[in-house]
Amino acid sequence: MRRHAGGYLVHSDELDAVLQCPVRARLKKEGTSIFAGDRVDLDEVELTDNKERGSAVIAARLDRQNLLTRPYIANVDQVIIVQAIHQPEFNSLLCDRYLVHLQLELPAVRTFVCVNKCDLATDEEISALRNIYESAGHSMIALSAKTGLGMEELRRQLAGNRSVLTGPSGVGKSSILNVLNPELHLKVDVHEELLVGRHTTSASELYQVPADHGHEIGPGWIADTPGYSLDQLRHPEPAEVAWQFPELAQFAEECKFSDCLHLAEQNCNVLAHVERIPKSRYESYCTIVAEAQQERKFRQETSQKVDAGAVKYVGGEQGRGKAIPKLSNRHRAPSRRKEKQQLHDYDRAEDADLDDDE
Repeated sequence: MRRHAGGYLVHSDELDAVLQCPVRARLKKEGTSIFAGDRVDLDEVELTDNKERGSAVIAARLDRQNLLTRPYIANVDQVIIVQAIHQPEFNSLLCDRYLVHLQLELPAVRTFVCVNKCDLATDEEISALRNIYESAGHSMIALSAKTGLGMEELRRQLAGNRSVLTGPSGVGKSSILNVLNPELHLKVDVHEELLVGRHTTSASELYQVPADHGHEIGPGWIADTPGYSLDQLRHPEPAEVAWQFPELAQFAEECKFSDCLHLAEQNCNVLAHVERIPKSRYESYCTIVAEAQQERKFRQETSQKVDAGAVKYVGGEQGRGKAIPKLSNRHRAPSRRKEKQQLHDYDRAEDADLDDDE
């Protein structure tokens, strides 16, 4: 569940108990990392009298399904991107940045959008956002942690899954968790003048979300995360950004240019159908491509310089190929091209000698 006092708090599904567990010294020597969400084997289990808490020793960490790196959370089934529709205002670019980042970070994990504070919005505003993201293949839940709108739908989505709440600071992630499990009493801070939430989450921890009474699926687990800054988001190569936007990718597949960025190229199939792509999503795409170009330029300028004479490029032209070190002459096999050239020169020399003899 989380790191705690030099060890870890571990929930045993078999015992339905929370155990405080140190790690075997062997795992420390091997450098085995353990994060919230990891599945572990336990030894030396001891329960208290009420059998709800106890202690044990972590003997092994089981194989991971995946790993989210900010913060470190293992074995994630789905990611919920939380945005407020007002206070603060919904930011399409920021939401799309999160979607691209998480699709790159956890490509096989379900990702959907959760719009909070819908008690402050009109039905038309909610419907417009739903049309944008559901047409792109992303599920959307409209809810309000204040009034309870949509909370049961979210609870059903969480049941039996390990989920991560992510999104910018102040959109109500901790408030949502408090509604899902009132026993948590997570700290919620509100800026009195701006009426927006402040950042209060600083560590990774899994919280149990009780299932509805009579629900066949068991409880879920959910983690809150701090907001990302721009430099912490993953940037794909510029030509790969289009594949992170499903509504744009369907037209990119038919584009006649394999390296097209779909920005201003003539006869581009995406630009020919750009009116069928939601305006906010295409604007986000253009911005993320520009950021990816800046990131690539920055990597190229700050990469370690190597002696061009000490390396050779294989697998493509210089800049695309992979640089590998050249072997010294005494370790290198003779070049077949050089051997053929030497043989050619020898034949020419022999011909010249024959002419002289004649």
